[in-house]
Amino acid sequence: MMILDYLLAYNRYACLIGIIAIFGLTWLFSMGRRTINWWQVLKAFLLQVGFGLLLLRVPFIESSILMPVSNAFNQLFHYACIGSKFLFGNLIEPCDVWGSVFAFRVLPVIIFFAALSAILYYFGIIQFVVYWLNRAIRPILGTSGPETLSTTANIFLGQTEAPLLIKNYLAHLSRSEMFVIMVSGMAHISAAIMAVYATMGVPMKHMLIAAVMAVPGSILIAKMMLPEEKGRSGDASVTFEEQKGSFFGALFQGTSAGVSLAVNVGAMLLVFLALLPLINDLIGWLGVLLNYPLAYVGVVLPVLSLNYLFGLIFAPFAYLLGMTGSEAMMAGQILGSKVTLNEFIALQQMVQAHFSERALILLTYATAAFANFSSIGIQVGGIGALVPERREWLTQLGMRAVLASSLVNLLSACIIGLML
Repeated sequence: MMILDYLLAYNRYACLIGIIAIFGLTWLFSMGRRTINWWQVLKAFLLQVGFGLLLLRVPFIESSILMPVSNAFNQLFHYACIGSKFLFGNLIEPCDVWGSVFAFRVLPVIIFFAALSAILYYFGIIQFVVYWLNRAIRPILGTSGPETLSTTANIFLGQTEAPLLIKNYLAHLSRSEMFVIMVSGMAHISAAIMAVYATMGVPMKHMLIAAVMAVPGSILIAKMMLPEEKGRSGDASVTFEEQKGSFFGALFQGTSAGVSLAVNVGAMLLVFLALLPLINDLIGWLGVLLNYPLAYVGVVLPVLSLNYLFGLIFAPFAYLLGMTGSEAMMAGQILGSKVTLNEFIALQQMVQAHFSERALILLTYATAAFANFSSIGIQVGGIGALVPERREWLTQLGMRAVLASSLVNLLSACIIGLML
C-alpha cells in the first residue's frame, strides 16, 4: 500500500509508464531488433538508475568528485577564453544572444581542444586512457575504448570536442560505435555551456547529474536502436601507434585541424538554421492551403510550424513526467522548441514560464542537451571534418540520433521523476 501511495504522489506512476514507453519506442525504431543485446541494455539501465540515486541522494559524491572535476574542466575553458579575449575582446562576455555565445565562446573552445588533444595524443595519454577504459568498461557494458572515452568525455566536453580525443580511432569505428558517439554528443551539453545556462537560472546540480546519467543512457538507447554487428570486438580499435615528428609539429597540426573543424561546424550550423525557417514557412503555407477545403466542413487548422507540431508530439511525454493541464502543454512546447530550434531557447522559455520546482527540475533533465536538428549539421561538419570517409554515415544516422538522444534525456527525466 505504501508503494502505491508513493507512486500516486506527484503522479510518479506516470514516470514508470514513461520508462516502459521509451523502451517500447526505442525497440520500435530499432534497426536490428533481433540482435539487441538485452543483457547489455539491462546493465546500462541499472547504471543509469544507480548514477541517479548516488548523485541525487549522496551529497558527498557531488561535492567531492563531480564538482572538482567540473571545476577542472571549467579552468580549461577559462584558458581557452584567455586566447579568445585577446582576439575578440568584450565580444566573448556572457550575453543572452546565442549566436554571440556560439561564435565567440564555443568555436574558439573547439580550436583549443583540437590542439590540446593533439598534444595529449603525442604524449600517448589518450592511448593510455582508451586502453584502460576498454579494459575496465568492456566487461561491464561491452563497449570499446574509443566509444567509451568519447561518451564519458561528453559529461564535460561538447559534441565536437569529445570526438577530438579519439580522432585517430574514428576511421576504424563500426556504425554502431559511431552512432553511440553521435547520440552521446547530442544527449549532453558541455560544461562551458552549462555555466552559461546556470547564470540563466537553470539548476547546475541537476544539469551535472543529467550529464552523468546520459553516459549509460546513451549507450543503452544507441545500442538498442543500432546494435553492434555480431562478432565485432572493440579491442581491435585500440592500437598504439608510434609517434613521429615534434611536439610543435603536433601542436600545429592540432590547431590547423581545429580551425578547419570550427569553420565546418559554423558553416553547417548556419545552413541548417537558415533552412529551418524555410521549412517552417512551407509548413505554415500548407496549413493555410488546407484551411480552404477544410472550411467547408467547419474545421480550421491553427497556424502550423515545426515547433507547434513537435510540441504536440512531445506533449504526451510531459504527461508521462507527471505534469498535467496547462503545465503539460507548456512543457510539450518547450520540448518541441528544444528539438526544432535549440536548447538555449527552450531553457529560456522554461525559466520564464514559472513552473513548479518539481516540473522545472524534470524539464532540466529532458531539455538541457544538444538534441536538436541543428546538431545534425554540427556533427556532419565537425566529426565529418575529422573523418570525411564516414560523413555519409553521419548524414544517414542524423535524424535517428536526434530521436535517440531525445529519448535518452526523457528516460533520465522519468528515472529522476520516480526519485523526487
